[in-house]
Parts: sequence; structure tokens; C-alpha cells
Amino acid sequence: MKGDESWRGWQRGWGNIAFCPEPTIHPDEPLPVVVERVLRSSVPPDEAPALTCRVCGNRNHTSAWHDGIYRIHQLCTECGVSLAVQRADAPDPLLAADHARQWKEIWRLRNESPRNPS
Repeated sequence: MKGDESWRGWQRGWGNIAFCPEPTIHPDEPLPVVVERVLRSSVPPDEAPALTCRVCGNRNHTSAWHDGIYRIHQLCTECGVSLAVQRADAPDPLLAADHARQWKEIWRLRNESPRNPS
């Protein structure tokens, strides 16, 4: 067995196994469904001949996404999961500020949404 092929061996960076850094695209299913799909996946990251998404099964359809600070992610075009990461040559402060603004707006809308009384 080459290395740790369990899902624990798939964790990168912060320990995320289905990291979606782009604020506007993410899997549609509830988190428990997504996590179960990742855990049951037989696609080890960074070893498949084509980048294959462990969440939605999309093969070799990615887009580059710069976080504005340190990394460029290859994101699944279907669900936004980061499939590969490389170090960025230089930070882009304007891009980082725009991403921060998008996340703040998402959380503001989330906090303002009406809640169903129980």
C-alpha cells in the first residue's frame, strides 16, 4: 500500500476533504451527503490520471481560482470543490478584498434571512 490511502490521508492543508473556497459555487446537497460521498469515494486525490471530483464525479473539468493571497485552486466546475492547489506567484490584494466582501455579503444575507419559528 502506497502511503495512507484512507480519507485521512487525503486531507490537505487545514484538514479539509471537500474544501470549496469560491463563495459563489458549492455542492447543492446537504453537508452530510457530501461528506459521505467523499468518504466512500475510491478516487484518491492527486493520483488519478485526470482530476476527478470526489463529490460529484466530474472528470477533468476544472477552472483556476486564485484566493488573492497564497494559493491557486483548481476547482471542479460543477460543484466548486478544490481538486488541486498550487502556490501563487504573488498576492493580489484587490482580489482578496473582493473575496472577503463576497463572504461578508453571504453571511449578512444568511443572518438576515427569516427563521422559521419552531
